[in-house]
Amino acid sequence: MKLIRLWRQYDSFKAAVLLIATGLLLIGYCIRAAAAYAIILRAPAEYVCTAPAGIEQVIPQLANADGVCAYSRQKKAYLAQENQTSSVVMLSAGYLADCYELEGDVHTVWMNAEAFTAWGDAASQSAAVFHGTLDGKPFSAQLICTENLPQGEPYAVLAASASELHDADTLRICAADRDTFAPDSLGLTVINPEQQCAADYEQQLVLLRIRFGALSAILALIGAAAFFRVYHFAVKQ
Repeated sequence: MKLIRLWRQYDSFKAAVLLIATGLLLIGYCIRAAAAYAIILRAPAEYVCTAPAGIEQVIPQLANADGVCAYSRQKKAYLAQENQTSSVVMLSAGYLADCYELEGDVHTVWMNAEAFTAWGDAASQSAAVFHGTLDGKPFSAQLICTENLPQGEPYAVLAASASELHDADTLRICAADRDTFAPDSLGLTVINPEQQCAADYEQQLVLLRIRFGALSAILALIGAAAFFRVYHFAVKQ
C-alpha cells in the first residue's frame, strides 16, 4: 500500500521505478543478444571455392590449413519427382559428419526446412520418402529435415562416393574461424562471397545491438538514480 501511495503522490518516484524496469528489460535483452552472438561466433563458416591452378594442388594444403574443419569436392545434382524438382549438393560423407554432424548412406537426403517444404509439410513431420530420379537416373531415398544445415534459403545435401566426386570442379570448405582461414593464401577463389558478407553483417549488427542496449540500460539506471534523489529531496521537504 505504501508503494501505491508513493506511486500516486510522487512523479519522481514513478519515473525512477519506470526507468529501473526499463533498465532491467534492456539488460535482459543484452543477455539474449550476447547468447545469440556467441552462437554466431561458434558457427562454422562455409566457403564454396574454385581453384584456378587446379583442385588437386590445393587439397593437400587444406589438410594443414589453419581453421579448416572439413573440406570436400562438391557437385550439384537435381531430384525430380513428377512435376517437382529440387537441387541437392553432393558432398563426401566425411564432410557431412565433420561439418554438419550428419551421418547417413547414399540414400539419405538431408534438407533444411526451406528445401523440405517442397516435398512435405515441414511443420508436421520431419521425414518423407522420395521415389523419382537423380539427374535423370532412377533414385529412391529418405528425405530428412534437419536444423543442422544452414537456414535461410533451400539447401539439401547427399553423401557421395569419391568416384562420383572425382570430376567436381568446386570445393566446399568448412572453417571454424573465418578470421583465421584465408582462401586467397591457398590460391582459392570464393564463389559465394555474398554469404560471407551477410554473415559478417549479421555479426556486426548483433554486436551493435548489444552495445546500444548496454548503453541504454546504463543511462536508464543513471536516470533512475537521479529521480530517486529528487524523490528523497521532495520527501524531506
